Amino acid sequence: MKAISVHLTDQCNNSCIFCVVNSHKDRREGVNKKVLYKFLEENSNKGYESVNIHGGEATVLEDFEEILIKIKELGYKEVSLQTNGRKLADYQYAKRLYDYGVKLFVISLHGKDETQHDFVTQEPGSFNETIEGIRNVKSLGGKVRTNTVVYKGNVDSLVDIARLIIKCEVDHINISAMHPVGKAYQNFHRVTPQYSAIMPEVFRMVDECVAMNKIVTLEGFPPCMVKGYEKYQIQWDDIHFKLLFHNFIIEDYADFMEEETKRQGDVCKACIYRKTCGGVYKEYLEFYGWDEFYAIGD
Repeated sequence: MKAISVHLTDQCNNSCIFCVVNSHKDRREGVNKKVLYKFLEENSNKGYESVNIHGGEATVLEDFEEILIKIKELGYKEVSLQTNGRKLADYQYAKRLYDYGVKLFVISLHGKDETQHDFVTQEPGSFNETIEGIRNVKSLGGKVRTNTVVYKGNVDSLVDIARLIIKCEVDHINISAMHPVGKAYQNFHRVTPQYSAIMPEVFRMVDECVAMNKIVTLEGFPPCMVKGYEKYQIQWDDIHFKLLFHNFIIEDYADFMEEETKRQGDVCKACIYRKTCGGVYKEYLEFYGWDEFYAIGD
């Protein structure tokens, strides 16, 4: 898939304790629409299948619907929106976004219940709004992919989270490793678990999804940590995003992530995945080192 990706804002209505862009509900930020529209216009007839929008939280922007209208006018087939889902609890708002071309909603859900999820977001009531948002999107005919970041506070609840998501009849369940930057770096020991400690529960979550015939993927985990579950890894080779991040253009987001955010060590040299795995997040290595990683042979 070939798509345009836009980091629209750092502004958010949550204050997640492991937010990679350090978003906070009190942050206020406008959008440079001149730069944004130029980027969208220049790429509108170059074979890009969709526009992926993320932040922060794009739905909190007053001119977000205007931006969606512009994207539709430029002829992009559809929009995927990464969101916490809270504003989608308003059915009419969710319907407008769907009508403007948002067909895939990638919605973050990090807890099995209100207590667990709202602790992450630091915003009371966010869990109930997110669940209602998911239900609204599904009732409209939209697709929902949930994203659950595995952190120290939800490891023992991953199967329960999967069961909750499955009840909401989502289309795709994504399980993400912690990327320890932004607030996740500031709160490293509070939020970031070691892979070796969490993988059994991650695999149980995958098994639960598979048993219920749900699409499930793993994101951000080194291949040596998911042995036996490699087929569930997101295949970034099949996804090519050209990214506008603030005022900078990144030609291929996947290549950028592999080259700039991860590192390989001596142990990686003998691994069969050395050419396709970027390695381990460098901030993770800063605190935990290389002891738990190993080379996978032919």
